[in-house]
Amino acid sequence: MSFLKTMRKLSIHFLVYILIVGLIMAFSVLIFKFGPPKIEFYDYSWSHLEPYIPETNTTYSVLFDQHSHTKYSDGRLTVKQNIEWHITMGFTAVAITDHNTLSNSDEIKLLAEEYKKEIIVIQGMEWTTRRIHLNFIGISEWHLKIPINPTDIEIQEAIIEVHNQNGIVTANHLPFTERTIGNKMPTKEDLLLWGVDFIEIVNGMDFDEKSYSFYLENNETIGLITGTDMHSPDSSEGGRVYAWTTLNTDNFSKTAIMAELRDHNTSFIVNQMGVEIQGIHKISATYIALQPFYELGEGLVFYYFRYDNVKDNFNRVIVSVFIVYSFGIFILIEFLLYLRNVLKYKHKKKLKSSLK
Repeated sequence: MSFLKTMRKLSIHFLVYILIVGLIMAFSVLIFKFGPPKIEFYDYSWSHLEPYIPETNTTYSVLFDQHSHTKYSDGRLTVKQNIEWHITMGFTAVAITDHNTLSNSDEIKLLAEEYKKEIIVIQGMEWTTRRIHLNFIGISEWHLKIPINPTDIEIQEAIIEVHNQNGIVTANHLPFTERTIGNKMPTKEDLLLWGVDFIEIVNGMDFDEKSYSFYLENNETIGLITGTDMHSPDSSEGGRVYAWTTLNTDNFSKTAIMAELRDHNTSFIVNQMGVEIQGIHKISATYIALQPFYELGEGLVFYYFRYDNVKDNFNRVIVSVFIVYSFGIFILIEFLLYLRNVLKYKHKKKLKSSLK
């Protein structure tokens, strides 16, 4: 076989491989992010449980979570289930901050009234872009566009709009943003200058030491806050609680909580081991059927967002797998050719024997 023919076959081989692997990877990520949940919960999943009480010497009147999601964006729970979970985890106030939407507002209003004696539910939104993720807490409407890659001016305009609605702005999971966005992210000094009210020092299980140090240096103009960033009561998706933001308010109301937040009067409690209370649930039958794809998708998402030099690492993986794949196919083809020749030889030998 000529060199050109060999290279042509190898090129076709590589393109087919890339197509198949790419489709499997894309399907797995989509299944993991948007497919049916691994675990199915119910409105009564936590109603039989007593609320968790964090161990602390800190005095407080409110335990607040400023960052959580529901099915209105990429969360796994309904608004009601989100609230029930927060009550069980010890929170007495929660901001529901679905990505780039206030379509949950009617349901939040109804349930906030229903649960007002147990927990204060506050309307929020996570302003999610490729440059920064900001939580807007205490807003009631949003009419400004949400750019994919906002300019500095557009970020500042969004912050001003939140303050015009008497809301507060928090900068979320800055280490995660820095890993995935790099130098396109505004600096902490920029965020401070533009009027961001809080910096999230605990997101899920991640304690942000750099942001905490920044807060200590600038605590007269910016506050500290923690968030579960809860998408599902499943530890693999941030369902464990590692921190609670504490507030001391004059009364148990949204007005009192927002007043303390505007004054940056917050502290926090940390549980380094994390607390997980899943409640009544069942494993999804769809998840069981598609488990390999779920696990591959989860691994790819985790790998992509957790490690530096991700492009180099992915290139190494692709090349390595291709080499192994190609070698395996080569061995298989050689074996099949050998088997065909053996069978052909035996057939000829048998034919000659019969002719004799």
